[in-house]
Amino acid sequence: MKTRIIMILLVGLMLISIGSTHAQETTPEPLPPQLEAQMAQLEAATATLRGLEILMPVTRAFPTRADTIAYLEDLYSRELPPDEMDRAKQLYVALGLLPADIDLLRVYLDLLGSQVAGFYDTDTQVMNVIPLRGDTPGATLSLTEQIIYVHEFTHALQDMHYDLDSLLPDDPDQTTPDRSLATTALVEGDASLIMQLYLQEVIASNPLAALSVLADAAALGALTLPPGIPDILNSELLFPYEQGLAFVTAIVTEGGIDALYALYDDPPTTTEQILHPEAYQAGEGAQPVTLGAVTPGADWTQLWDTTLGEFYVREHVALFAESRTLAAQAAAGWGGDALRIWQQDDQIAMLLKLAWDTPADADEFAAAYWAEAFTAACAEAEVGSLCAVTVNGETVIALAPDVETARALIAGV
Repeated sequence: MKTRIIMILLVGLMLISIGSTHAQETTPEPLPPQLEAQMAQLEAATATLRGLEILMPVTRAFPTRADTIAYLEDLYSRELPPDEMDRAKQLYVALGLLPADIDLLRVYLDLLGSQVAGFYDTDTQVMNVIPLRGDTPGATLSLTEQIIYVHEFTHALQDMHYDLDSLLPDDPDQTTPDRSLATTALVEGDASLIMQLYLQEVIASNPLAALSVLADAAALGALTLPPGIPDILNSELLFPYEQGLAFVTAIVTEGGIDALYALYDDPPTTTEQILHPEAYQAGEGAQPVTLGAVTPGADWTQLWDTTLGEFYVREHVALFAESRTLAAQAAAGWGGDALRIWQQDDQIAMLLKLAWDTPADADEFAAAYWAEAFTAACAEAEVGSLCAVTVNGETVIALAPDVETARALIAGV
C-alpha cells in the first residue's frame, strides 16, 4: 500500500501530497518542557476545532532543512524511477503545459527543498515541523510555526480516524490525476480550514499577531515561488490549498461539522466537484467516456489511458483562451473525458475526448480554444499538429507528429 507524505509549503502555506513506500526514520530528541506544554495545548486546540478525539500519541520531529532535502531526494530516487518521472512529464508535454526538455525531478526538488515547512508521514505517523529559523526549535513555537503545527496535527487526526492511505485506490488504473488531486484537495482543504480557524482565534485575542506571520513570510522569502517554476506546477500545487479550502468551507457552511465528517465516507472523486461544491452535493460524477481501440500505430507505446478532469482541461485551454477567466468558464461545463497518450522515441501523440453538460458548453469550449485547431489545416503545436472537432455535443482533440496521424486518431474514435 502507498503511504503518503502530506506537506505544507511556505509559499502561501500551499500544500501537496506525494506517494511513498519508504518509511521515514526518526529518533525524537528531548524537547524543552515549555515547548512540550505548548505543543500539547496546540494538539488539544486542534482536536477541539476539528471535533475529533486524539486516539493515540503522535511522534513529533523537527528535522533541519538539510535533513529534509536529503530525505526528499532519497524518497524521489526510490519511489519515482526515471521511467515513471518521464511518464508523468509526458502528460504535461502532450497538453502543452511543460517544455519537452524540462528536468521535472530537478524542478520538484528545487521547489520542495526551498519551500517545504512541514510534513506528515502516514506510514510512521511522524509529524514533522521544520524550524523556520535555525536548525532546532526554540523554547516555544512562533505563531507561523504554530499554524504549521496545527495544520500537520489535523493530518494526524485525519489519519487516526479516516486512514488517509485508504482514500485512494491501490489500483493505479483507478487513481487518475483528477481523482488524486480531488482527494488531496479534501485532505488539505480540511487541514487548511482548521489552521485558519486557529489563526482567527489567535488574532481575535491579539489583533497584532498576524503581523508576526507576515514578518516571518517576508524574512523567509515565502511570498513568492522560487524562480523558474512553470505556471502549471504553481496552479497544481496551489489547487488543494485554495480550492480545497473553498470546497470544505462551502460544505461546512451549509451542512455544519457533520457534513465534514461525511465527506470522508463519500469523498469527492473529481476536481469538478471541488471547483463546484454544488456538483458534489448533487452527486454529479464524471460521465463515462470511451475511446475504443484507436491507436496511432503498432510501434507506439501507450503511456496514459486515464481521465483528465476539469482542472487539467482548464489549464490546457488557458494556453489558448484570451484570459484565465474565459478558460475557467470554458472548462466549467466539463462532464467527463477520456485521455490517451502514446510515445514513439521522442515523439508524442495524444487523443482527448470531452463530454459536456450541455451542447452550449461544447460550443463555449470551442470558442475559447485554439480556433485553427478546428480548421482543415489544424494547428501547429510545439510538439506536433493539433486537430479538434465537435461532434454530437462532444469535443475530440488529437495531437500527433503530423496532421494525417492526428486526423486518423480523431476518425478512429
